Order: sequence, then C-alpha cells, then structure tokens
Amino acid sequence: MLIATVLLAGLVALPQAREARPPDSDQTVAVARGARLSVDNFAGEVIVKTWDRDQLRVQARHPSRTKIDVRQGAAAVNVRSHTSGAPGSVDYDITAPTWMAVKIEGTFNFITVEGSQNEVSATTVRGDIVFRGGTGTVTAKSIEGEVIVEGARGRVHASSVNQGIRVTDVSGDINADTNNGSIILTKVTASNVEATTI
Repeated sequence: MLIATVLLAGLVALPQAREARPPDSDQTVAVARGARLSVDNFAGEVIVKTWDRDQLRVQARHPSRTKIDVRQGAAAVNVRSHTSGAPGSVDYDITAPTWMAVKIEGTFNFITVEGSQNEVSATTVRGDIVFRGGTGTVTAKSIEGEVIVEGARGRVHASSVNQGIRVTDVSGDINADTNNGSIILTKVTASNVEATTI
C-alpha cells in the first residue's frame, strides 16, 4: 500500500500531456549573431530546440484572448505574452540558432532546452527544468521542481527546493544545491564539484 501511494504521488506531479493540435500562433524572425533569446512566461511549458539557421521560430498554444509578442531589440529577442484579464497558460515550442544564448523566466513553467551551444539560464517557481546536450554555462533554479542536466559540456549551476537534482554524462565544473531533495551525479568528468543538500 505504501508503494502504491508513493507512485501515485509521483504521478500527480507530472505535467499534463500537451494536446496534439496546431499552434495558435507561429512566427519566424531573422536574428543577428550575438543576440540573446529572452522568454518570460507566467505559466505553461517552454521547449527550446536548436537548428543551424540564423532564424528564430516561435510557435505557441494559448487562449484566444492571448497575444504573443516577439520583439527584437539591440541585443536580445524578447518573447512575451499579453492577455486581457488574468494571465493565462502559454505553451511554447521555440527553435533557435545553436549559437544563441537563452534566458527563460516564469512562475509555473516546465522548461526543456536541447542542444544549445551557448549560455543557458532558466528560473521557475514551480516546474521541472531539463537540459539535454549542448555546451556552455547552464544555470537552472527551481522551487518545487526537479532539475535534470544530461549530456552537457560546460559549467553547471543547479539549484532546487523540495525536489532533487540529477546530473548525467556531464563534463565541466558542477555546483548543485538543494533543500529537502537528493542530488545524483552520474558519469561526471569535472575538476571541481560542489554538492550541498539540507
């Protein structure tokens, strides 16, 4: 009975499966080398994958009252949503150049970044953060979410509260700290590792 209870508790924490439907908005913009991607999303899922084009494609699923704003500045491309009334949930599928630095912030977000060859930073209050592949500095901070880093080459800073941290097949310095969670390091090559849990 105890095992069944633990498994059910784990299932509740998983994000709901995304509906198989076309995006409500789809924008592609040319980006200049050196520009940074900045995503600010209140709630939803943010998935960032990479390609070899100097273009940024932003696909989003959202309520009809929500509008997606992709704004290019001198040093960054900012992706935001605007909603009449209370902020709603937006799910993003973003394809960015491999060279583009990425910064993602939000409150209730499940974040996945794959294949980035530059600095990546992700911060959320409630939701898991997953990094797969890529090179460069990875910074991940979640409260009430698990942090997973797999196959990365570069410096890793991972922080979580009430959940664990898993780092697998990573080459580079690692700093991992969690309150009330476990830290698992597997197949790690590093000259400096600091892991702290309370």
